[in-house]
Amino acid sequence: MYYLSLMLLFIFLSCNGRKAPQLSENNQAVLEHKSTKNYELSDAVRCGFLDSDGIMWFGTNKEGVYRYDGTSFVNFSMQDGLCSNYISCITADNAGNLWFGTDAGLCRYDKKTFTHIAIPWDENENLWGPGLNANLVLSLLNDKKGNIWFGTWGSGAYRFDPLEQKDSGAYEFTGFLQNEGAVYDDSLPRNVIQCILEDTEGNIWLTSMSHDGVNRYDGSTFTHFMPSDGLSDDMVFSCFQDKTGNLWFGSLGNRNGCLDRYDGNIFTHFNEDDGLCSNNVICIYEDSTGKFWLGSGRGELCIFNPNASNEKGEQTFTPFTTLDGRSFEGIRFITEDGLGDIWFGGSFGSLFRYDGTTITDFTQK
Repeated sequence: MYYLSLMLLFIFLSCNGRKAPQLSENNQAVLEHKSTKNYELSDAVRCGFLDSDGIMWFGTNKEGVYRYDGTSFVNFSMQDGLCSNYISCITADNAGNLWFGTDAGLCRYDKKTFTHIAIPWDENENLWGPGLNANLVLSLLNDKKGNIWFGTWGSGAYRFDPLEQKDSGAYEFTGFLQNEGAVYDDSLPRNVIQCILEDTEGNIWLTSMSHDGVNRYDGSTFTHFMPSDGLSDDMVFSCFQDKTGNLWFGSLGNRNGCLDRYDGNIFTHFNEDDGLCSNNVICIYEDSTGKFWLGSGRGELCIFNPNASNEKGEQTFTPFTTLDGRSFEGIRFITEDGLGDIWFGGSFGSLFRYDGTTITDFTQK
């Protein structure tokens, strides 16, 4: 492991007495850029997670995972026992162990040791792995019962109790998938599961990137939502439940895809004609003040305030930009730490923290 020094690229208050500018009503700020390293588009910070100790963890697609304690970064890679340097998602179980979704299956970290958890196969090696990459874990969830759910690329979703292991040390997995037309009990119609969430009623929602919309699992059966049911698109990338109980789904922006809000009865669509910064919405987050942050793979970072409206009474979306027009594009994740600071990052290895007045860039140099 190695320590990563911090580089502040956005400096709003310094020892010369320069006043820190406040964000305007249009969510704009002054930018002072001092970048010293060029990243490629393929370099990405893919996810962020706040653990129970107040530590932030960030997963990348090439450099493993970074741990940030508020002062310094520590990097963990395969050289330190990490199962892969490609980290797509992070969660924690009820015992405080961290779980990383990788392109080589699951990886458990007990704060001392990394343990590789391979996705199981049956004796014919075809029950759990019908897809392109059965070990590519795309999404993770620790539900209210303490079960870990994870979605894969091509092998559907799995559920297991992380605190119960067999004498051999193996976990007992329950798989939810469809294999070459042979539907298993409680199966999912399609097998690429990009996002998993649990709503306030305990239902599990799973979004499909294999043209199969959204599925809700109530513990015994699946309910399937498609464009014919009001969803804007059948390729759904992101999912989120807000504080009022509404569910939000973001698509890649193909066909009629956009941002959908579901109140339990109907879907309401928000697209670029409504002011949405991009119909491509790959991450959704509601901060502690009630504002929504929307990240896009091919558009600007966008803020939506449901409690504000324009002169016509319409709810508005605003790009999060600098005063000189610099926008934040290619944002793959958005989260909040224990202090209420917003963290976001994505393409070109970018990682930012926003505390309401100052934007700090922690991109590696």
